[in-house]
Amino acid sequence: MMADRKSDDRGLVPRISDNLFQRVSKLSSDTRKFLICCSFLEIYNEIVYDLLVPRGKNTPKTGLEIREGKGIGVYVKDLQEIVVDSSDKVLKLIDQGFEHRATAATQMNATSSRSHCLFIIKMHQKDDLNAGNNNFSKMNLVDLAGSERASRTGAQGDTLKEGANINKSLSALGNVINALSSMASGNKKVFIPYRNSKLTRVLQESLGGNALTTMMAALSPSKTNADESLSTLNYAKRAKTIKVNATKNDEAEQIAKLEEEVEALRAKLAEQASGLADTSRYETQIQEMESFMKQTWEDKERQSQEHEEERKRLEQEALRNMERLNEERKRRLRLLEDKGDLELTVQELKALQGGERWTPCTSGWPTQISRLLSLENRVTAQCRAATLLKDAVIHDVEHWCEKRRQVQAGGKEEDGGAGLRMLLQQAERKVGTMIREFESLSKQEQELAAEVALWMPQVQRVVAGIALETSEEKEEKTEEGGKEASNEVSEEYNEVLGLVLRQVDSRRMKVWGQIAEDHKALGDFVGQLQVLVDCSSAIGADVSELMEETKLELEVGGSSSSSSRSRPLALHGEEASAALSLPLGLAAEELPDGNISASSNPQACTSVRLFSGVNRMKCAFGGWSPAQDQASEYLQVDLGKATWVSSLALQGRRPLSGDWEATRPLLAELLDPGDPLPPNRIFKRPPVRLIHDIVVAAHVRHQALAAGKPDFSSEQLDYKQLQNADRQAKVDFFELLLAKAGHAMKGAGLQDKVPALKVSPSDILGGKNTVESNRLLQLLCYLGIRKKLEGSAESECGALLDVSDQWVTKFTVYTSEQGKDWSPLSTQENTPFVFDGCADAETVRYVPLCTAQPSQAVRYLRFHAQEWQNHPGFRLEVFGWADGKIKVETPIPQSLRDHSCRLDVVLRRAKLLQRCLSLASTAMSERWRELQRAEEEKAQQAMAERTQVEQQLQETMAQLEEMRKAYNLLQEQVSHSEQKLADAEAEKLRMGVEQDSTQSHLQSLEEKLAQALEESQQERDKVRDLESKAEEMKSSNEDLQQQIGVLTEERDLARAREEMLFDTLAAKEEELLNTNEGYCYLTDQLNELKDEHAEKVDECHRTIESLNEEKRKLLAEGLQLRQDLGDAKRRAAEAEKAVQRAEAGLPVSFRVDKS
Repeated sequence: MMADRKSDDRGLVPRISDNLFQRVSKLSSDTRKFLICCSFLEIYNEIVYDLLVPRGKNTPKTGLEIREGKGIGVYVKDLQEIVVDSSDKVLKLIDQGFEHRATAATQMNATSSRSHCLFIIKMHQKDDLNAGNNNFSKMNLVDLAGSERASRTGAQGDTLKEGANINKSLSALGNVINALSSMASGNKKVFIPYRNSKLTRVLQESLGGNALTTMMAALSPSKTNADESLSTLNYAKRAKTIKVNATKNDEAEQIAKLEEEVEALRAKLAEQASGLADTSRYETQIQEMESFMKQTWEDKERQSQEHEEERKRLEQEALRNMERLNEERKRRLRLLEDKGDLELTVQELKALQGGERWTPCTSGWPTQISRLLSLENRVTAQCRAATLLKDAVIHDVEHWCEKRRQVQAGGKEEDGGAGLRMLLQQAERKVGTMIREFESLSKQEQELAAEVALWMPQVQRVVAGIALETSEEKEEKTEEGGKEASNEVSEEYNEVLGLVLRQVDSRRMKVWGQIAEDHKALGDFVGQLQVLVDCSSAIGADVSELMEETKLELEVGGSSSSSSRSRPLALHGEEASAALSLPLGLAAEELPDGNISASSNPQACTSVRLFSGVNRMKCAFGGWSPAQDQASEYLQVDLGKATWVSSLALQGRRPLSGDWEATRPLLAELLDPGDPLPPNRIFKRPPVRLIHDIVVAAHVRHQALAAGKPDFSSEQLDYKQLQNADRQAKVDFFELLLAKAGHAMKGAGLQDKVPALKVSPSDILGGKNTVESNRLLQLLCYLGIRKKLEGSAESECGALLDVSDQWVTKFTVYTSEQGKDWSPLSTQENTPFVFDGCADAETVRYVPLCTAQPSQAVRYLRFHAQEWQNHPGFRLEVFGWADGKIKVETPIPQSLRDHSCRLDVVLRRAKLLQRCLSLASTAMSERWRELQRAEEEKAQQAMAERTQVEQQLQETMAQLEEMRKAYNLLQEQVSHSEQKLADAEAEKLRMGVEQDSTQSHLQSLEEKLAQALEESQQERDKVRDLESKAEEMKSSNEDLQQQIGVLTEERDLARAREEMLFDTLAAKEEELLNTNEGYCYLTDQLNELKDEHAEKVDECHRTIESLNEEKRKLLAEGLQLRQDLGDAKRRAAEAEKAVQRAEAGLPVSFRVDKS
């Protein structure tokens, strides 16, 4: 209707305006004058708004009222009428109105009208010579919003409500047209439902009143919109049958009708003046009509001039408000920038409008910031804990060194040096714990660096995407010749996004500078290390190599040039790399497509960008894969200038990701350039129509799905017939599609590599489970592209057209300055360092180069996959900084330039300290072992002496026992002699008695008596001799007892020494006893289990024996039964023979078995 307003293709409104003012200029004279007024309104959601008055807080929610009066007709109360005197003013008013008109983007149209608008041109003619020529006319230029189908426009929420109201008003218009066409055919009693809609009410005079009406029907040339075009033609056909009867509008006649209406209203007012009825309505109508009759041209011009001045004042006020808003926005941005609170800035970004398109990308930023702050706090806490542990280690080292100096100065070692040895071992254990804490700190810092590094490409990607969309919108508006709309909100959104980037950069610089300062406090023990080396050397430790390394550490201050037995240090520390590194433009598409090349499949090089880049239409394949799965294949990136490369971000390739943004570029690869509809238009279609179109493109054109029975019928491949079919027919079509897709995956050998499609026909018809529906579309596109490229030069794509998930697990990197001589990133000369890649196809892997960093700034990078899952497919981003950024003039913290603030330097020093403590501990242990060996020799010598004394004691005790036996024997002999003496005396008495009685034997008895006395004397002499010998034995026994006492004292001393030795081993024996008790407990448990097992085995044996017994019984019974059966058979045979003999007439004999 508007079109280009300056060329020959301009629309109806500019042409009507130009023609109108041309005719007015020709007909105007001194006596004939023309007054032209314009109004502009819209009907939005059945509410009338004035488009020439900006909508604000004072605008009533119900909109403007529609009134009707005799002589006036239907009009909109309080609608502004602006006097115009040129065509430019008319176009200016239209532009002003279109700025306020409601529009929205749908899948069918980027700027879809959400309301009906009506531009009204009123013209008054005044002839001073002939009052009969004083006429007026009105022209209504109507722009109707098109009817909509929610399934095709994708309308939701407010847009869906707007579409419903549009369709409702258009339906009411259709009913009015039908009624008018019926009345034109001769039916005079037809009711015209003008009041069913605001649209038909406003257009009442244009449709069936005193007006000449022209209706234009807009048709679509596309075959896909044939149904809508046919409906529109039927609509126009019915409108064509309406008959109108237009007459000239005479001003005098209009005034007469108004006077009659005023008189009638005054009569009604007088009738009801005495009653209680409300008369305000009539008074208001009378005032409106009187003001309308009294209104002159001068009044209208004055009102128009006042409105124009008011409009200019409002425009100036709006400009001032806009300036205040801009100032407030700038002040808020300055406040955010001065505060430096990243979390607050992101919250401000979420509160802004204009970035709804990128909400899915920015919705997770608050969570990422919380995780970032949490990681910073964890790193700080870990650094503090490591500092406390370092202080404890240094305290122990200093204490040990002080003790050693005291010993060297002539002091005596306490406890044989055991205290010093324990202190040294304690320090050694603490150093091991400290190194583990340092390594844990290093891992946490790598997590922090990865979190920041992986977030920055996302922010840059959003910034680049907004810039790309803005440029595309400007180009489209330039091509359409329209006026560019105000973009203040999006500018503020861009500014806050830029502020987010700046705050991330400044924050990480500040954070890593502070971390580097904390590292310096961790590694400030080089002086103590030197003292420890000297003390270790004093105790005999071989620390010559450590002395050289420590001396070099003191001289160079921890630079990468210091030698070490471990891997050499990187040229730049991880702190500086994390603080300075920026994404080099792969994800944000700042790096041109021409800077990315590959050994094969160059058409997929643009798909290698991390997160699939900004313009998804250039990343159709979701990553790059080589034509052959070989380590010689490579991807090359030209960074454009010499750059220090610090890290990489690697992501796998998921051809069937289910992302709707990945489906559209695949559809572009599948379709041919000559297709009537581009992929963007097809992709905006409803789900059922979209899937059907892709099935037609993939299967019908390229036979992507496996042929065979059953196959798609012609009715199923015709969308018009499928659309008109019942639901079951559609379900059958999608079930067949899913079955054929599954067969195609099995035919390609992908059933084990790709998860099965989890979508049902009900999901597709209901628009549910969109992720799996998109996976189905992507599968169809890949199958179609493979068939499309068969037999062409591009068919050798290898894994690029494989739909299985692909990622690289091991890879190497080569660098070059000029793109000719390539050298690998390595920690040893000419040995490529193999980096670890991804663990799956979706998770992004952050890979710091660490000690494998290039030794100089490079421009070209090559990536070689060494190991992979399924195929070597990946997406990546490169991080680094331009050569020269780390120079002195760069405003970065000094700690990032100081090598002693590097954690790898701190780790190296800690390992030097650990080695030195280990050597010192080894030397101390050797000394302690020597002392232990000397003590053991002394103990062995004492044990030998003790054994010898015990042997002598045993010999003495044996001699003493023999002497005791001899003494006992002598005692027995003395007793025997005494007994004989007693017997002799008795005999003497008897002989005295017998002497009196027998004189005859006296002589003989005296002789015997003398003889007995003589023998008795001899015996007494012997007894005295034995008594003397016994006394001598007693004296010798006392001497032996004294010797035994001496030996016993020596034995007690030896036992005391032995107890001292045994006490030393008591603790160890207790530990062994505890261990033995545990072992005994386990042994008891095992014995119990063994006993239980033995009981069960015995029980099994008993059961087996009982079963064997029953088996034997059964076998015996079986044998008996077999014998009985044999006997029975034998008897039966004999009976049969007997029967046969009886039948033959032969004699028969029977044998009776008594059993």
